[in-house]
Parts: sequence; C-alpha cells; structure tokens
Amino acid sequence: MNVDIMECTPLVSIITPTYNHENFIAQCIESVLAQTYVAWEQIIIDDGSSDQTGEIILKYNDDRIKYIRQEHKGIWRLSEAYNQALQLSNGDYIAILEGDDFWPPNKLEIQIKAFAGIEAVLSWGKAEIVDSQGNLLAVLPKDMKPFIGLSREQTLVRLLFKNCLHPCTIICRKSALLSIGGFKQPKGIPCVDAPTWLELSLIGEFFPMDEILASYRKHESQVSSTMKTSMIKTGLYSLEFFSNLPESAKDKLKEEVEDIEAELKSKKDLYYYRLGRAYLMERNWQEARDCFFKAFHEDNPVSIKAKAVLGIIFSYCKIDMETVAHLHDKLSKESENLDECI
Repeated sequence: MNVDIMECTPLVSIITPTYNHENFIAQCIESVLAQTYVAWEQIIIDDGSSDQTGEIILKYNDDRIKYIRQEHKGIWRLSEAYNQALQLSNGDYIAILEGDDFWPPNKLEIQIKAFAGIEAVLSWGKAEIVDSQGNLLAVLPKDMKPFIGLSREQTLVRLLFKNCLHPCTIICRKSALLSIGGFKQPKGIPCVDAPTWLELSLIGEFFPMDEILASYRKHESQVSSTMKTSMIKTGLYSLEFFSNLPESAKDKLKEEVEDIEAELKSKKDLYYYRLGRAYLMERNWQEARDCFFKAFHEDNPVSIKAKAVLGIIFSYCKIDMETVAHLHDKLSKESENLDECI
C-alpha cells in the first residue's frame, strides 16, 4: 500500500523495538495495518535478531513501514533504539508497540480523537494481558476510575508507587518527549517506560481512557520474566526520582510530601527482602544472603525480619523460597480436598 504519509494529519509515528520476535512480529505488524486510522508510520528497530524476525518484516510491502536493523546492543542500551526512532519520526504523536504486542483495529482512531479536545501530553488505557499463544489472561487495570480526573501532581504520586501504564497503550505528544530530551533509561534500569512517564508527568497531564487499547504479551523470554532482580531494582527507581526532584517540584506536592516519604520508606523496607528472593530464584546464593542480611539489619518491621531469617536459611540450603511456597500451596490444596472427602 502506498500512502503519502506526509500529507496525512495528524500523523502518528509508531516505535516498534524488536528482538527475536519471529513468533509474534507478524501479528504486531498486521494489527497496525488493520488500523481504521491510516495516518501512521511504523518505525521498526531490530536489535540484531538472530531468528527469522527480519525476514518476516521484509515481507510486508507498505511504504509506511520503515525497517532498521542494527547490531545487537542489548536491553541496557534500549533507550538508544527508542531515541533513534524518535529522531527519525515525522509524526505529531508517538505510539509505542513492541514487537511481541499488538493492537485492536480502532486503537489509533480512539486515541487521536481524544487528543483533539485535550491538552494532555499522554493518553493511555487498559491492556489485555495475553500469553504466548494470544490467550487472554487478564485485563489491567481492572478499574480505570481511580485514574480519571487526576491532577498532574496526583498522577505523579500514583506513578511513584506503581507504574500501571502499559507502554503498548500509550500515545504521547512528540513535542513533550523532545522537551524532556527523549526516552529515559537511567543506569542499571532495563526499560525506558517508567522513568520516561515520571519525567513527562512533571510537564503535563495524562489522559486515562476506559478502553482496551492494546494486548500485552507475557512470555518466558521477555525481560520481566528473565531479569527479575533488575526489574525489582526498576521498581525502586521512584525513590531516587523523588529524592532528586527540585524543591520547586516538591513544593507543589507539599500536602502529600510527608505521606509520600513514609510510603516510599515502606516500599524500601521490602526492597532487600524482595531482591533476595529474586536472587534465590537465579541461584545467586551469596547475593541473596547479602540482601536478606540487609533486610534484617535495616529498621524494618518484625514480619520482614522474620522472612529475612528464612531467606538466609534458604540461601545456605541453596533452595529458593518459591519452591517452598509452591509446595505449601500444593499441600494446602491437597488438605482441602481431603477435608471435602471426609
């Protein structure tokens, strides 16, 4: 299909980073081709895939699809791929669609219409969570009401505690992204979404939509499944972000500052314990033990200290806590079944 995208307005530039997505990339591209809103360009950055991802992409003959293959840089340089696509983009809006995710046909039409009447820098909504076969697992968030009508400051507060924005549902203004210097990836963080949304929340409002705007795929090879310790560290990034806010920004949050600091400390209380559990799963026994000792010695609640002691024991026994938890759940279920038979 030949479309003069430069004459279509407003144009949406879709950034699609991909790596070894041969099982998913076709569905990703076809969901874009099926959009009822045709003013788009898709910029696919292939991070040196070693499977058939590139060959599959090249089968699609549409001038709106731009394919760029680079030498493999890995997850720690993900922002380079995103920002390369951002610099190549011609659109007024930027949408995110990673190579293993896909969209409903009316996604772009719904969000571009919404942007026409608002000043928000970013729009987002619900995502279907699907497995590797595309089977529905859940819809998140279940309820959008708590996010609707929030001020800029209230949005920031929510993002500090939990990143509930699935990147595949997001469309943001290109001008806003450029104003913060593009996509953000602090050192040691294996993603760009949470740091970037936090930065954007400082300059404009977010517009939540009570619509399913994307399908987010969970599978064994994705970062959130294979790099659990790094993802936990990402979850703690909000502590550093809040600490580094200029005083002028904190002044706007003055009514919530004490509550925020207390909540973030509570989050930190659990940090070393959760990180220790993740290290156990990766069979890094010494690193796990170090984290559990820190969880025990920190000024933490007794319940966390008790769990930390268990973690220390498990690290010496070289077993992970999830194995014991699964065994406990299995025994509990068998006990319940036995009770029903008696």
